[in-house]
Amino acid sequence: MVTRRNVLLGGGIAAAAALAGPSLLRSAQASEGATPKRGGTVRVGAEDASSKDNMDPALAFSGFAAMMCRAMYDSLVKEDATGKPYDSLAEVFEPDATAQVWTIRIRDGVTFHDGKAMTIDDVIFSITRAMTTTGSLAVRSLEALDPKGIEKDGKLTARLKLKYPYSFFKQAFFHPCLSIVPSDFDAKKPVGSGPFKFVSFEDQKFAAERNPNYWLDGKPYLDRIEVIGFADPTTARLNALMSGQIDAMPNLAFTQARTIEGREDIKLLSAAGASFEPFTMRVDQPPFKDPRVLEAFKLMVDREQLVRNVYAGRGRIGNDLGWAQDPYYNAGIPQRAYDPDKAKFLLKEAGQEGLEVELNPSPEAPWNSAAAQVLAQQAKKVGVTIKLAASADLSSFYDQKYLKVDFAQDMFGPNPLSVTAGYSLLPDSPYNESHWKDEKAAELFKLASSTGDSDKARQYLNDFQQLVHDKAGWIVWGFRDSLQAVSGKFGGLEPSLRGVNMHDLSGVWAL
Repeated sequence: MVTRRNVLLGGGIAAAAALAGPSLLRSAQASEGATPKRGGTVRVGAEDASSKDNMDPALAFSGFAAMMCRAMYDSLVKEDATGKPYDSLAEVFEPDATAQVWTIRIRDGVTFHDGKAMTIDDVIFSITRAMTTTGSLAVRSLEALDPKGIEKDGKLTARLKLKYPYSFFKQAFFHPCLSIVPSDFDAKKPVGSGPFKFVSFEDQKFAAERNPNYWLDGKPYLDRIEVIGFADPTTARLNALMSGQIDAMPNLAFTQARTIEGREDIKLLSAAGASFEPFTMRVDQPPFKDPRVLEAFKLMVDREQLVRNVYAGRGRIGNDLGWAQDPYYNAGIPQRAYDPDKAKFLLKEAGQEGLEVELNPSPEAPWNSAAAQVLAQQAKKVGVTIKLAASADLSSFYDQKYLKVDFAQDMFGPNPLSVTAGYSLLPDSPYNESHWKDEKAAELFKLASSTGDSDKARQYLNDFQQLVHDKAGWIVWGFRDSLQAVSGKFGGLEPSLRGVNMHDLSGVWAL
């Protein structure tokens, strides 16, 4: 569970419902004018490896785990570099008119690494396994599915009956935790149908080799991929890239972009992103239980300065809502203005002049501590003292502080509204950092999820987002661009919302 948001860094856990599109990594024949060729090894430096990472897709949470999963396993559906979804193993994945019965038909002729042919039995096994594995994100994302309502229809087709109509059901399958594995799967000896076969995983170093029987003709181009975890996500990784020890660096720190720009041997891949790191406030506890204090904190934030100082200007301001790339994003809500005078007034009215609070910076991104420091300086202008808690490593932060402290930070990838809301903004959400439990918001989300009318869904979700904006314990101050640094020796990589972490590396080749 520790870094589940990194994965949602496409975090799947996605964007529209109609699935059709190109491969996740387009051929560089289009983007670079070169012809793909076979051979070579790519080494990726991961910034969030931990001792909890493993090769079980049902328990994939970190970017490191996502890269392993995307290498060894395949999914029914995926996203391309722009966040547009498309069918992968699934040839058909569609609801009936009620959005309560979904039909899945997989491609014929797909084989696992051990030579076994994939059938719908493996798909049913994978779905059932993921939704019953303690700690899996699928436990939540598939809660609408009735386990007894899965019916097999031949070797390639199944029908999934839901407990209630749910038009966003397909979006859950973008996440690596719902990768398809064989019915005799053993996580210690992983077998999948992905572009690369398992070789080794030890001391936060993963290696896989080319699957010669991959179902996409001609792919993968590389002979081997390696994913290497770094305890130092910034300096050590950049030094490794510049010295040729690694070939790709996901989630480049913004201040490091200047070091890369202009180099001929390293390419900077930049995409206008939708990932964000909100400040989270527990609205079930003082001081944020008082709506005046909550609003004051949202008003005291100079979002332009945060984007400028923390993201080095490589981003855009936020309006206390996530999912900026989602087609249902409510852009009609007026932008919350920077208003320190009103913030002071509200704090005085609430009897909280001279308020002191402790902020727990998240170690999940290298720029989070900088954001916390900028916010602390801004708070002084309204008479608030923000004390920064001592830094903690990932495991300690999520074991000891996450969901417990009053004031903290989180990290979200460019996930759809339905996924983010399901995980963090509903009364029974497992990752409800702000402990916001609004029954009206929950009802609006349920109405949007159960209607097959997109116009009605939009109205329900607009109203839902207004409540999130006004009452939830989130300060979404900005959306950061996605920055990746890759060696100029490789083709097939392009700017992407989710970056290398979520890439299908089957389309990458050595120049």
